[in-house]
Amino acid sequence: MTTTEMSTELEQYFQQFRNNIIGIDQEFISPFGKKKIIYTDWTASGRLYRPIEEKLMNDFGPFVANTHTETTVSGTAMTMAYHEARHIIKKHVNANEDDILIADGTGMTGVINKFQRILGLKIPENLREFTAIPDEKRPVVFVSHMEHHSNQTSWLETIAKVEVIPACEKGLLCMDSFKALLEKYKDHTLKIASITSCSNVTGIRTPYYEVAKLMHQNNGVCFVDFACSAPYVDINMHPEDKEAYLDAIFFSPHKFLGGPGTSGILIFNKKLYKNMIPDHPGGGTVSWTNPWGEHKYLDNIEEREDGGTPGFLQAIKTALAIQLKEKMGVKNILKREHEIIDYVFSELGAIPNITILADQHKDRLGVISFYIDGLHFNLGVKLLNDKFGIQTRGGCSCAGTYGHYLLHVDEETSHDLTNSITAGDLIRKPGWIRMSIHPTTTNAEIQFVCESIKAVAQNHQEWANEYEYHKNSNEFTHKNASNPEKELVKQWFSTI
Repeated sequence: MTTTEMSTELEQYFQQFRNNIIGIDQEFISPFGKKKIIYTDWTASGRLYRPIEEKLMNDFGPFVANTHTETTVSGTAMTMAYHEARHIIKKHVNANEDDILIADGTGMTGVINKFQRILGLKIPENLREFTAIPDEKRPVVFVSHMEHHSNQTSWLETIAKVEVIPACEKGLLCMDSFKALLEKYKDHTLKIASITSCSNVTGIRTPYYEVAKLMHQNNGVCFVDFACSAPYVDINMHPEDKEAYLDAIFFSPHKFLGGPGTSGILIFNKKLYKNMIPDHPGGGTVSWTNPWGEHKYLDNIEEREDGGTPGFLQAIKTALAIQLKEKMGVKNILKREHEIIDYVFSELGAIPNITILADQHKDRLGVISFYIDGLHFNLGVKLLNDKFGIQTRGGCSCAGTYGHYLLHVDEETSHDLTNSITAGDLIRKPGWIRMSIHPTTTNAEIQFVCESIKAVAQNHQEWANEYEYHKNSNEFTHKNASNPEKELVKQWFSTI
């Protein structure tokens, strides 16, 4: 397959959006001269979108003021804008009147930890030895083998028992194993499935509606992590199948085009909320207090859990990024991503020393992780950056458990590796190179990316001689690198 065989109609359609990406033609100085930034790290974070930044500056900016008032024009305007932004976010995911929206932190990691506190599942570390909880009172949480650390390790730090649903022979979530786990824990009071909608390593999606239906049939609840997929797919908390509704969802709007600088989003059914005291008591949560220690919090859950000055600009920006997604169109987004994915597979899949992870699954979102035989992932990322300007990401993509499945790491080998890592021998830490594309990626760009990856696969042993390894950071730098980023950042903060 060649880029000329790829449809140019969708590429041209997305050009109007590409033209507004801030930094789309940005260049930098590498050890090999001036290079243009080719951004293929969309799963980590989206990019700034000029019309959104200008709207925030020119339309909202002149009226910026604290919310919590509807008396002054500025306070009223911001309060109303904040409420409208929240309405847009809820509508986008088909939330209903029983669903609570909380924006917090900087992404899904912040809101899932907040949610776990709201659910009463976290005990301060220094009080754990003084706290005894009967096993029958501990919830069980089912997670898939494909979870991001935020949707696995965060649960490990709660009072819950965590069960990883094994993979089936095809490397997908095994529904038969899941049913067996449900039978095993059928007498548990609280059963939670917290499932990713899509792997941030392979772009493979999960049957989360099937999981939700099974949980509800077994008196459980289902939470879905949309962090990786939210910029690209439809989200529907209340599908036609009434048993398949989602009890809670989380996502990271900073991964949207136009989304960097936003907060994490949590939306959950109010039946899960049992608290009288907010997670963050303070301004904006209180109905009244008096000098004798008496006080009452607001009855409205969303207001009670929105302590202090809310992130109103973050919420507004989230709503604008969502509107941009809707303007691009999910059908267009997915079709264009599939075009690009098919091309990448046809180009890289035939290279003998390149292994694409889970390459048996081409029906995926725009995430491809791979490794090159004999090449450390961080050196591979550095070579792609320095020689070609291509922005990728190396490591385990914060998905260590999934990495064990993908790289076939058994328990004995895992313990050997983790002991080495704990001892500071980071060179043995497994990982891969992850590239993630966007529908605004052009045919010429993806062709250049694939040819560059092939060049690294062919020449990395020779090119490695120009780099030195830093064992404390597990990173590589060119022997003649001048660290231009340091000077660049210094310039950014030099004047205001």
